[in-house]
Amino acid sequence: MVTIKEVAQGAGVSPQTVSRVISGKGYVAPATRLRVTEAVRRLGYTPNRVASSMVTGRTMSLGMVVPDISYSFFPEMVLGAETAARQAGYNLILCNTAEDDDQERQVIAFLREARVDGIIMAGARLPDDELLAALAGHRHFVSINHPVPSELGGSVRSDHVRGIALAVEHLRQCGRRTIAHLAGPERVYAARERLHGFEQAMTAAGLRLDPALIVPFAANFAGPPRTLRDWLDAGEVGTAAWHEERATLGRRGALRLLCEHPEVDGLICYDDLIAIGALQACAELGRRVPDDVAVTGCNDLPVASQVTPRLTTQRIPRYQMGVAAARLLIERINGRPAENELVFQHELIVRESAPAPARDERAALV
Repeated sequence: MVTIKEVAQGAGVSPQTVSRVISGKGYVAPATRLRVTEAVRRLGYTPNRVASSMVTGRTMSLGMVVPDISYSFFPEMVLGAETAARQAGYNLILCNTAEDDDQERQVIAFLREARVDGIIMAGARLPDDELLAALAGHRHFVSINHPVPSELGGSVRSDHVRGIALAVEHLRQCGRRTIAHLAGPERVYAARERLHGFEQAMTAAGLRLDPALIVPFAANFAGPPRTLRDWLDAGEVGTAAWHEERATLGRRGALRLLCEHPEVDGLICYDDLIAIGALQACAELGRRVPDDVAVTGCNDLPVASQVTPRLTTQRIPRYQMGVAAARLLIERINGRPAENELVFQHELIVRESAPAPARDERAALV
């Protein structure tokens, strides 16, 4: 293995000069820098990360943990974090927990043993006390969509409450008066916030808030809801049953709701996958969308603009949130955190499943 000393001899400079060129720290004359980089290329020198970390206390690596990499919400966020990390000279180690608490704890412990300089937790599933206990061994961390105390770590989240309020107000402007909510998994922070936002916005709008019109996530399953870990343990990921359940998520809950409450004329769904299942339920029952029932989703996944009718939804800047999380983490690593919490807003994307009312109709409703 080629050493820094050999590179220095090949370039006719001191080992300290080679170190400054490789690390990018300290001034080196352009001509000297060129000689060093040519020697590095000619000799095939590769920096020893382990040795470097013993000197600097850093591995120039970050860990990122997601609960379900198969859910299309997360890859865009990971791409943003990885891009920002690389721009700053860091490598990103991605870990998937399969929505399993034990695996989440194991992954956090593994990243600590791997001596990553910091960790990004996206959509943590552990309860707050357990999550903070697991993260205690990391000097620096940032949590996405699961706020943590500012004195312990940084937070990046989207404003779920205001996002749902946008959807409620849009349906009110469309003349909908009996609006239901198809909720997400209770253990997920975003689902709890969106439910809270729905209840708050319905009350503020003066619309009837009937608990019977809030459909729990479990209503979409014949038995207990299955996590990614359940599918993996059963060896059924990628099977027809796996794809069928993901393609019809929300259908069962919407069918029961619309049969028991035919007066419902608006559905606000936790996410786009549940909303697409609701569209399927409406088709089965002969309920026209949007004439009889207006349907909205959340996240603006690519499939939202591919179904018929195209789905009105909320766009969340996932890539930008990933970038922000990595940059905030690196700032904390470098001892200069500019902010402890960054909040991104949702954007209402209006399509055919809940189109905007005509101008004269809007005027009559206001």
